[in-house]
Amino acid sequence: MSCLLVAGLGNPSAKYQNTRHNVGFMVLDFLSKELGFDFSLDKKFNAEVGVVKIDSHKVFFLKPQTFMNLSGEAIAPFVRYFDITHTFVIHDDIDIGFGNIRFKYGGSSGGHNGLKSIDSHMGDTYFRLRFGVGRGVDKNVVEYVLSDFNIQEREQLDRLITHAKQAVMSFCNMAQYPKEHILAYLQQHFTLKMSQSTAPQAQNTQSSVAQSSQMQHTRFTQG
Repeated sequence: MSCLLVAGLGNPSAKYQNTRHNVGFMVLDFLSKELGFDFSLDKKFNAEVGVVKIDSHKVFFLKPQTFMNLSGEAIAPFVRYFDITHTFVIHDDIDIGFGNIRFKYGGSSGGHNGLKSIDSHMGDTYFRLRFGVGRGVDKNVVEYVLSDFNIQEREQLDRLITHAKQAVMSFCNMAQYPKEHILAYLQQHFTLKMSQSTAPQAQNTQSSVAQSSQMQHTRFTQG
C-alpha cells in the first residue's frame, strides 16, 4: 500500500485560526469533518496528524505545529519516515487573487516562507494547491496574511474550501499515475479563475462538476 501526504500550512493556536495564512489548516479541518477522521498531536514530528485509507492508498493529513516559517521541520522528517510516494501541500498565495485556485509541481517558493522551509529540508518535488488570497491594500504583507478574511471573502470561503477538498480527493484517487498526469488533470479540472462577476468559475465546468460528483462517492476507511 502506497502512502500519500496532504499537508496544510498554517500557524497553530486559536489566535491564527481564521487568518488568510491558515487556509491550509482550514481545508484539512474541512476534510476531517467530511471524511470522519480526527487529528492527534504526534510529538515526534511536532504536527497534528490524521489518516484514512482511500482506495489502495494510505493517506496522511498533516498540520505542522512548528509555525509557518518552520513547516519543513515537521513535513520533511514525516515524508522520509513513512516513505511517502507523493506529497501535496495546500497553502495561501498572495500572488493570485482571492477566488483563484491553481496547481503546481516543483519550482520557486514565490517568497512563501512555509514553502521556503519545506524546500530547504526536502527539496521542491511536491504538488501544491495555491489558494489565492490576493494582496492587501492598506496593510503590509505580514499584517495582511495574518489578518482574518473580510466579510465578502467569508461569503465565498466555504465554496472554495469545498472545491479544494474535491481537488485533494482527486489527487488521492490518481496517485498511481505519473506526476505529470496528476498535475495536468488537477490543472484542467480544478483550476479556478475569478470571473469579472467575482463568482469562482472552474476552467472546465462540466468536467469539474462530474468529477465532484464522483469524488463524493469515493470509498474510504479510517486508518
